Amino acid sequence: MRALCLIGLLLLSALAQAADISPVIHDRHIGARLRGLALPDSLRKDLRSGLTNRVLLRVTLLEGTQTLATANVEIALKYDLWDERFGTQLTVNGVVRTAPELRTVDEAWAWLIDLRLMPLFERPTTPATLTLRAEVLLNPIERERMEQIREWVKENSRYVPLEGAPSAASESGSNSVFNRIFEYYAADQGMAAQWREQAASAPFTVSAR
Repeated sequence: MRALCLIGLLLLSALAQAADISPVIHDRHIGARLRGLALPDSLRKDLRSGLTNRVLLRVTLLEGTQTLATANVEIALKYDLWDERFGTQLTVNGVVRTAPELRTVDEAWAWLIDLRLMPLFERPTTPATLTLRAEVLLNPIERERMEQIREWVKENSRYVPLEGAPSAASESGSNSVFNRIFEYYAADQGMAAQWREQAASAPFTVSAR
């Protein structure tokens, strides 16, 4: 009996912590509000590091099991140790959107656990019952590249370059690769992420635009 009670409490706890996504409908568009992401506690420390942290979201609009549209959202956060504020970039399908000004880790955290993304989709031309689905990744990286980095660090851990000497490491590619991470991740094409979560909305009805 105690084991059953414990299992029940764990299930209730998991449900209570589950992320929630709901539609935001305004004029001719549909957006989303994503609340309650169970972000890892380690992110608080990472946000203060001065390095860029990335949150990728793929939000899908469905009618039944049919996908009507998909929005790829990227959030990049980098704390400026000199100015003591975050440089924040929000893009939707590669287009830069207005992002809030964030000065503290608490402000950044509060924004991330209550995201309002508007607009994402155009309303259908006919009445429909729809759902939203969100997939979220934190700081995704290619496993192959991760292994290459580890090997490079291992091989060069005893080497200290002379001051002013060029670095042996070089940055390759560009951030545009992140737009395809979800497809690779879903197909298990060698992608790893620090953390991931999914959420789905209840069905909702919209009138024709």
